Amino acid sequence: MTQSLISHSLPWSGVLRRLTQAKPDFAEWLEQSCQEPITAARIETWFAELRGLGAEGVAMDPTTCRKVLRQLRQRTFYLAMIRDLGGLAPIDEVVTAMTKLADWSVEQAYLTVMSDLVAAHGIPRDLATGLPQEMLIIGMGKLGGCELNVSSDIDLVMLYGDEGETDGPREISYHEFYSRLTQRMMPILSEMDADGQVFRTDLRLRPDGDSGPLAWSLDAFEQYLFTQGREWERYAWLKARPMPARAFTDSDSKLNVQHLESMRIPFVYRKYFDFDALAALRSLRERIRQDWQRKALARPGVDSRLNIKLGEGGIREIEFVVQLSQLIRGGKMPALQQRGLLDALQAQRRAGILPALTVKHLAEAYVFLRRTEHALQYAEDAQTHLLPSDPSRMAELAHAMRMSLPEFTQTLEQHREFVAYTFRDAFRLAGLSDEPAPPKKTTAMSSSEIGDSGTTLSALERSLSHFGEDASALTKRVEAFLDGSRVRSASASSKARIDTLLPSALDAANQTAQPMTAALRMLDLIEQVTQRSAYLALLAEYPETLARIARMMAASPWAAQYLIQNPVVLDSLIAWHTLMTPINYEQAGQAMRTDLDACVLPDGSPDVEQQMNLMRDMQRQLSFQLLAQDLEGALSVESLADQLSALADMLLDETLARVWPLVCKPQEGQACPSLRLAIIAYGRLGGKELGYSSDLDLVYLYDDPREDAAEVYAKLARRMTSWLSTMTSSGRLYDVDLRLRPDGDAGLLAVSVEAFRKYQLEHAWPWEHQALTRARYAAGNRAVGDAFEAIRQEVLAASRDPVALIAEVRKMREKMTSGHPNPSPDFDLKHDAGGMVDLEFVTQYLVLTQSKNHPELISNLGNIALLRLAADAGLLDQDLAARAADAYRDLRRRQHEVRLQGADRARVPSSELKEARAAVRELWEAVLGE
Repeated sequence: MTQSLISHSLPWSGVLRRLTQAKPDFAEWLEQSCQEPITAARIETWFAELRGLGAEGVAMDPTTCRKVLRQLRQRTFYLAMIRDLGGLAPIDEVVTAMTKLADWSVEQAYLTVMSDLVAAHGIPRDLATGLPQEMLIIGMGKLGGCELNVSSDIDLVMLYGDEGETDGPREISYHEFYSRLTQRMMPILSEMDADGQVFRTDLRLRPDGDSGPLAWSLDAFEQYLFTQGREWERYAWLKARPMPARAFTDSDSKLNVQHLESMRIPFVYRKYFDFDALAALRSLRERIRQDWQRKALARPGVDSRLNIKLGEGGIREIEFVVQLSQLIRGGKMPALQQRGLLDALQAQRRAGILPALTVKHLAEAYVFLRRTEHALQYAEDAQTHLLPSDPSRMAELAHAMRMSLPEFTQTLEQHREFVAYTFRDAFRLAGLSDEPAPPKKTTAMSSSEIGDSGTTLSALERSLSHFGEDASALTKRVEAFLDGSRVRSASASSKARIDTLLPSALDAANQTAQPMTAALRMLDLIEQVTQRSAYLALLAEYPETLARIARMMAASPWAAQYLIQNPVVLDSLIAWHTLMTPINYEQAGQAMRTDLDACVLPDGSPDVEQQMNLMRDMQRQLSFQLLAQDLEGALSVESLADQLSALADMLLDETLARVWPLVCKPQEGQACPSLRLAIIAYGRLGGKELGYSSDLDLVYLYDDPREDAAEVYAKLARRMTSWLSTMTSSGRLYDVDLRLRPDGDAGLLAVSVEAFRKYQLEHAWPWEHQALTRARYAAGNRAVGDAFEAIRQEVLAASRDPVALIAEVRKMREKMTSGHPNPSPDFDLKHDAGGMVDLEFVTQYLVLTQSKNHPELISNLGNIALLRLAADAGLLDQDLAARAADAYRDLRRRQHEVRLQGADRARVPSSELKEARAAVRELWEAVLGE
């Protein structure tokens, strides 16, 4: 079997034939070794064998290091070839082995040169700790992504911490020390000799490229990155990875690595969706399309289709599709921040960015193209990506990959066609539309037609002229906007985008049912995002999005204010079809959990601030999706409330999951004990009648025998409430009201199940039992939630004096009326007689007095369902119950409409809803009247 594996590779690989002929003993070693996978442990074992026994812990001299590493590379490369072409090694084994070889080789070269330099000049030390200071060696590109080719170059960037001077007799500056270290490492790795080379090395990705220093201090690197870092360097640093290289046993590079990551991540991944990068990414796509065509024209006889990396449907196009979403969305969706391409693809599938079938086909294409690339490089150990132009040689390639020529050709063509199609469609697939806004036609303007801001006044005048008698007032508002401090202090690029946006925004507003209203609100939005170039870029890039925003601005003042206060949701409007799709809460929750897991500080601990902001951003995004569907008439008021309640439940459950480990703080290596707390929702969330701006009425219940349970769960309740209600840079998740817990503000923040039961049965006021009718388990420990439900049933099914309870309910109703006076002639949909509170009090009374004999009323089904059940049980007239239920629907619908129009109070002219009000009053008199 082993002989056949080697024999299979020999016809294809000239380097293998020549080496095995020259070194029969090496061919024998390959035969004996090719059945086992290539692992990191095997590579280290080979290194020890090649170096010689007894040499551990002693630095090699440069000559020995060169020889050993080249022999190590021979073993890894040729064994990878035989196992790969023989069908034994999956792609992951091959690229991981080559990456491990590179890591090991760079570290050994580093140790060798460091030993010589320390002997001559002393040790460079960390100025704060006095400990030896290691160099940070950064692997870039495929080396950084742990997906190295078998004949790849390696791209390195060399960094170090403090500046200073070494402590030896011939002291030199750290800058000179690390520059010499870098310079002397390179020949060990890349110089060609009788044993070949280890890896060709490339240092040109360092700041300033070939003209810059070989090694940079972290402070100098940070200064460069955030003042001079260019767009293409963001792509370069996306995969950057600190390599394992430690020359001193008492050194600690953890803080320097954390410092580096704290620079790299915000440089590569912007905090919000990075629409500033769209133009650069579109230019990059065009360069990828044209690059190889241009090269092919310069090389007659070379077909661009032969290049499986740069040609159409090649590896680079797959990389672009994946990195497009990473660079645009990765700052806001940390789970996308994957270095490896296949990992990044799966992350985008889980996040719902790329369809599962697209990801499957792209992954298959990538693996096939990379395996083909490796086969091409096995032939002569050269970094090539060109398919053979000779048909017979192409047949040999197919055979090397264990395929017939027709099968290989067809498979290759199918993969490349799919990749090319996906590449052309990349922006649409990523939810970024398909094409940018068409360039605006401009005409030459005289100096008198150009405003101080540089805005083309004639373009504005054309837009303003469409507003008729409102044009004068709108012109004054535009002038005030342009003269405002936000615009005057904006960057030149932002001002240029504003110049383009203003006429477009006014034109979009003019197409709505309320042009002037929409125009003024559009100006407010643009003013709000003037300092955020990414949002200006989004609005400038997508004119259809601008039109959708204008329609929403015209339709609802509340929606307009929501957009202005939460511009983070603007990107949702690009993919309108997706925005109109029903929310899959299971999928959304999984995507959120994955992103939250990826929110970590450089030391590996959770980044709580980022997690809190991410949850707020998601809540805004999903609420906005519901708002868009609401304004389009796709949701009933009841369905909307159900979905907003489901969203709150999901966020409560996830908040508990994030806060509990911060409170319980287990010992290192141990897990948190099980959470024994449930969140009970009251009020609008309890009744699943949540609105866009509703607060959450919550009670925290626990059932835990531990001695410190009261203290622990009180702390958890405080932290939980803080997580939900603290104002961060992304706003507040929810306002939280805890006053419905036993004893109200004077009570414990978290209550034991037994104490809650005792309070409800022995001390609760009737109004607290009214509130209990709309309470339900919402999140946390299910068993504790079940215990609550059992208590709730016990309390609601208890015997009560109906007459006495009527008096209590009427007294509470009068108290509510006095607490919400209405001096206006309008009808308050909630609080006035015949309003929603009247009907809610009736159903609560029926539940409290009738559940003992009619247990079906105990379930928290909502007022409309409870009225139907009461009628079915003979407790209400069927016709009256039906009319009251319809009235409640009408009242809720009208309340929702008034809220969307931005009213502080849900009041309508008294001439409206007379039948509904009469039905509710008739119900009240029938059940709670004198």
